[in-house]
Amino acid sequence: MNTLTITTTQLVNPMTYQDFKALSEELVAQNKTSGEEQSEQRIGFTKLNQQRMKRVEKQFVLQPELKELLEQNQQTWKWMIMVESWCGDGAQLLPAIAAIAEEAPNVELTVLLRDENPALMETCLTNGSRAIPKLLCIDAETEERVFTWGPRPAAIQEQVKQLKAEKPDVSHDELVQQIQLWYAKDRSQSLQQDLVQVLQEVLSLEV
Repeated sequence: MNTLTITTTQLVNPMTYQDFKALSEELVAQNKTSGEEQSEQRIGFTKLNQQRMKRVEKQFVLQPELKELLEQNQQTWKWMIMVESWCGDGAQLLPAIAAIAEEAPNVELTVLLRDENPALMETCLTNGSRAIPKLLCIDAETEERVFTWGPRPAAIQEQVKQLKAEKPDVSHDELVQQIQLWYAKDRSQSLQQDLVQVLQEVLSLEV
């Protein structure tokens, strides 16, 4: 993991979660999407993601163990999440991460568009690819990277690997559809389990 420090003054178009939702709604109204590629497929995904985000917001319940760990944290953290409006994983994860940050006393969340922040994206590639969403936790005082998470919960990624092993010729559309079904069934549990594990490691190092 490249932990190159990117100062917050270098961020392009930083947004709150509410800003991102407003941008997504505006893009849908204009029949557009975020990012460089204005394909029909990505415009369609942006529309679909509006419903996905609303469903996650309605269903999200914070796990007590994660809430307790967030309350234990004494450092002030900046959470920066890189995403795009067409990203299916982002639609499932961003609302939950925003809800978690809202409950965390020392966390401030900033949403960033991947394609507008290429220098930052280059510091958190996944096997050489610009997979999103990516959550970066920055120490607000030192601006050092505390942890990086993403682009997908470990439990769901394991299901993806298993499906690809069982069906090597699975189509992209079928895979995307199956991933969305897994997210709907999971109800943000795998994301929270991942963050519990990350926070346990980070906070134990700070003691």
